[in-house]
Amino acid sequence: MEMTLGEAFARSARKFPKKIACMDDERSATYAELNRRVNRWSNACEGLGMTQGTHVATLSNNCLSLMEVFLGNLKKGLVTVPLDSREKPGEIERQIRSTDCSALIFDLEFSVIAEELLAGLPELAQVVCFGEKAPEFALSYEDLIGAGSDQEPTSRLEEDDDAFILFTGGTTGTPKGAVLSHKNLLWNIISVTTENHSPSPEDTIFYPMQMYHAAAMSRFLAYMYAGATFIGSRKFEPDGYLDYVERYRTTFVVGNPTIYRMLLAANRTKRRDTTSMTRWLNTQGVLTPTEMEEIQADLWPNAAYYSSYALTEASPAVTVLKPWDRPLDWGSVGRAYMCTEVRIVDAADQDLPAGEPGEIIVRGPTVFKGYYKEPAETERTLRGGWLHTGDVGKHDERGYLYMVDRLKDMIKTGGLNVYSKEVEEVLARHPGIAEAAVIGIPHPKWGESVCAVIVPAQGSNLTAEDVERYCGEHLAGYKKPSAIHFVDELPKGTFGGKVLKRVLREWFCASSERPSTESWRR
Repeated sequence: MEMTLGEAFARSARKFPKKIACMDDERSATYAELNRRVNRWSNACEGLGMTQGTHVATLSNNCLSLMEVFLGNLKKGLVTVPLDSREKPGEIERQIRSTDCSALIFDLEFSVIAEELLAGLPELAQVVCFGEKAPEFALSYEDLIGAGSDQEPTSRLEEDDDAFILFTGGTTGTPKGAVLSHKNLLWNIISVTTENHSPSPEDTIFYPMQMYHAAAMSRFLAYMYAGATFIGSRKFEPDGYLDYVERYRTTFVVGNPTIYRMLLAANRTKRRDTTSMTRWLNTQGVLTPTEMEEIQADLWPNAAYYSSYALTEASPAVTVLKPWDRPLDWGSVGRAYMCTEVRIVDAADQDLPAGEPGEIIVRGPTVFKGYYKEPAETERTLRGGWLHTGDVGKHDERGYLYMVDRLKDMIKTGGLNVYSKEVEEVLARHPGIAEAAVIGIPHPKWGESVCAVIVPAQGSNLTAEDVERYCGEHLAGYKKPSAIHFVDELPKGTFGGKVLKRVLREWFCASSERPSTESWRR
């Protein structure tokens, strides 16, 4: 028998039937209870004509019903396409159409969008709604669950079968559907479980991100694989999150700098007992030494610190920095996970020496199968058998990886390369700057020039002249911003992750007028 993600969950249900598997804002389920409902959904799919290989779109924030659908689809061999609930309807429609989905499963709160989608997508043969009362145009998920058999579904699945299509690339261009197999995600689970030393059956995690995000979805699957407890919520709210940590004695947390700053501020306003946390992992950005010390002392006093580099196309874990690792400089994201190889190469894919920046390329069983119906982009990205990430990094003499920039974010001015991240790190050290992002803008003589977009610290009277003077003291002349803009906040992806630099380019390259934040945030 081949090990697949659905069978891995069924195994945990046999081993830990009375243990809490999952929780959401309203209810919890033991492994036995969850497995029965998962089987009922999986078997109901057969009656709806949703057979192995069917592409099923989901539109929902984290809830137990969504977790059941993910697991039931994996058992039946359906391919789940999780949609970002914050996207605009037009983009959601494009994603459904581009991935050949013939079914849509949605939460009741998205009924208006679902009805609009159905009008433009006649190929959606089945539309199913979570919630107490489904709208007339959709089938009731609970009715289907009630009528389905709770026997283990029969299917002939292999590790190389498709499991999920996750959209990626939205920070730099049109999102593409990355196809991840059971094998890809199982190897990711094995890697993180081994080298993060979590999850074990004793672990409980309350994940702050939604499961249309690769990190959240893969961590959910890891917890189901291990027989641990996973808590998901429809939204991230710092005080509510910390209340759950205290109440349910969670043991592991994954977040990015924005999330940790929000939690730190909330905990300083109202202290909670967070001593149950044994490990905390930072991703999608670098914390300053001061921030790390404050988070360690005030938020997670008993927890060991990990940092990682990940991307959807690698299922998503690539590298990890462990508590006992000793890189040469601050800000390392560690070394490659045990099943993964990482190289730093030039434009000809030749290896570069330690300290020299180049593109990060990755090889291993976690690397995705390709972009759905994008053969040219797949070939370009996977050329030579290596995943070309589009990220710029460097290794130190000990083999530790450091993020430098995105290839698309590197600024070429007067024939010289300026890495936006380097300038951002200098700006971040100014006490009057809360956040900063750097982009290249067109210049008639130099090709591009450096533009800094800055969120001033609260109470700061920062001026452009102050920034210019500071940069002159800390940066080479060609790296200094020649344009400085102040904004109330930076446009960011889901959960305060990556800054949407494509939006900044729209604001400051194509137009003299900056749109409101509602143009990028729903």
